[in-house]
Amino acid sequence: MDVNENSVRVLTEQKDVAAFISDVICAADSDKKALGFFSRSVYPEYCRHGKLFVATVRINGDERYAGHLLFDVRFPKAHVRQIFVSEPYRGKKVGIALLNTLKSALTDAQFISIHARVAEDLKAANAFWEAHGFYAQRVEPGGASRNRTIVVRAHELNTPQLFSSSGISAADPLGLDIAEGTAKPLYLLDLNVLFDLGPRRPRHELAMNVFRAQRMQACSLAISTEIDTELNRTARDGKTDPMLSFAATFAKFATPPESEWQRLFPALAEIIFPERHASDSLTKNDSSDLKHLATAIYHRLPGIITSDGRILDRATDLRKLFGLDVISPELFQVDPESATETAIHRSHAKNIIEVHSASPSDTPEIHEMLRELGIDVATQVNEWASTEAQSTACFRQIARCNGKIAGYLVWPVNIRSFDIRAHVAIAEDQPGAHEVAQALLSNITGTIRSGDVGHIRLRCPPRQVVLREVAGLFGYMASSTTPTDLQKIVFKKRLTPKNWDHSREFLKNACKISLPEQPPIFRHIDQQISVTRADGQRVLVPIFRLETLLAPMIFGLAGREGVMVPIRKQFEEHLLSESPQASLLPSSKAHLSQQRHYLSDKKTLKNFNRGDMMFFYEPAKNGGVGAVIALGRVLRAYLREEAAMQADDLAPSVLNSNQLSAIGKSKTKTITVFDNILRLPRPVSMFDLKAMGCGNPHQLITTQRLSADQVQKILEKGLG
Repeated sequence: MDVNENSVRVLTEQKDVAAFISDVICAADSDKKALGFFSRSVYPEYCRHGKLFVATVRINGDERYAGHLLFDVRFPKAHVRQIFVSEPYRGKKVGIALLNTLKSALTDAQFISIHARVAEDLKAANAFWEAHGFYAQRVEPGGASRNRTIVVRAHELNTPQLFSSSGISAADPLGLDIAEGTAKPLYLLDLNVLFDLGPRRPRHELAMNVFRAQRMQACSLAISTEIDTELNRTARDGKTDPMLSFAATFAKFATPPESEWQRLFPALAEIIFPERHASDSLTKNDSSDLKHLATAIYHRLPGIITSDGRILDRATDLRKLFGLDVISPELFQVDPESATETAIHRSHAKNIIEVHSASPSDTPEIHEMLRELGIDVATQVNEWASTEAQSTACFRQIARCNGKIAGYLVWPVNIRSFDIRAHVAIAEDQPGAHEVAQALLSNITGTIRSGDVGHIRLRCPPRQVVLREVAGLFGYMASSTTPTDLQKIVFKKRLTPKNWDHSREFLKNACKISLPEQPPIFRHIDQQISVTRADGQRVLVPIFRLETLLAPMIFGLAGREGVMVPIRKQFEEHLLSESPQASLLPSSKAHLSQQRHYLSDKKTLKNFNRGDMMFFYEPAKNGGVGAVIALGRVLRAYLREEAAMQADDLAPSVLNSNQLSAIGKSKTKTITVFDNILRLPRPVSMFDLKAMGCGNPHQLITTQRLSADQVQKILEKGLG
């Protein structure tokens, strides 16, 4: 039989695949040991949803079945359930064609990874997956009937990172890779900070933190050539000042040319030394201080670090007139109390995840975990602060799963409040890796206060597929410049027509991203919004995706409808928590989920639409406040029989199987998946809801649709 790889064709369209369903079923039944048991009804169902590919070969004008690929998708990852090649066509690259077609389709759809579960004893199958980039991520026990060990394999997709001639990337529509603030800020050091490095100086520890921040890649440091002039001027005759040798190790910026100095000098002197400037009594030290400022301004550096109180007192004026940030070394230390709280979570698989600050006794385990992830000792010490247990220049957290370190997170103090640069690593071969990643990423997001904006950049070790999958759910994007970097903007705000101008300006100042000058009228959740990036390029981004990229932000635009649902006091604490809470007792499983589940009676399904604003009403019964307390965004809603409820259905909720009867007599429930949770600053009372026409007792005990007008009124009351 003359068959070559060029005659292989992969069918992906439903109408084409349907013609070969009987061949697929027959092939699957022929090797149940390798493929597992699937009901015959599964294959037509997968075909209807586009999750079944069929490979064919053309022989003598006749198109024949050669193999098939069955898969599931749940963004941002896919799972291969079956891949099969018919005996006569093995060795003809039929399996490769099927797999490459799947990779291409998922890559175009911005998926992160593909997973496959392979029995350890199937040597040929394991060799196939290994050869095609599916590395062994972990092993776990299979079903009790066969007592097999299963190898879980993962393949990271090369999600498109190609830039068009305009510089716009489909993977990075907001242009985060080129946004101002992405690069490390470079600060000029004043001489007093260098002197404070002396061990007996009272501000020694503060100065040390500045240099620790540089080592951790939070910033770069440089000096002005004026420091050499100043040290030479004050040096004692016949003695060498060791500070001159130390200063020689820094990058240096020359003082401005005379013409520029004469232009800057009067303005700076008037700001910093107004009395002495007026009386023409400036000292040489005063002029030297001004030359440091002039150097930073002339070279357009972000700022200068100084301990001089006179200069720090005029920081606002210097920023306003020259765009120069004057920073105290005190800004480089964290509040120790903010990093000592412990949070304990119960994971979906009954593992206990404990997150707390790293201590000196944790250092050996941290080193070992990072070493196993391929991070050398020098990088561990410098960038990952693995030995900085007593440092106040950074936050260091570990996550333990059942007592063993399974995750490590470190980030230096935020010199610029909106810029967070963190390093995070997960031991993905351990149980609970998914939940550990959720907990650590939630902790980073939790550092940004309600109403604020932050640009988060994560540096990860290579081959962190679980971490990337979880980060995708949080709205992170891969960096096109550094493959192991992930980044996102967190905007903890609800944008409405009334706060539009202020919110727009706030986002622009922090991240250099501009929304339209006027709030658009909402038509549908996928309508395009014009966004101006930091490089001046205008891009169109659908509302739904933009809300994900800026999560947990939601556009409360005029014309957008919503849905209001009741939630009891004992459930709302965990289901509506915005970030992990410190507690000595394990919190609920829902606490870890970025996408959470609200369960209700099957009759409520018709009330939920993708993209709806979802308002949560807490009844006054049993200690409740009798008001709307929070809102989120509906992702999707579906029906599920109680008997068919799985861990993936219940874990992101606050219910267990024994509590399902409390939400309706029907054995079928509506599961609503929602995200972008934020509490309202001002609860909207039942009295206010009645005035809006949606607060009568019979309305508040069940799910109800809200008109666009009612949504705006609730937002106006709740946001204040």
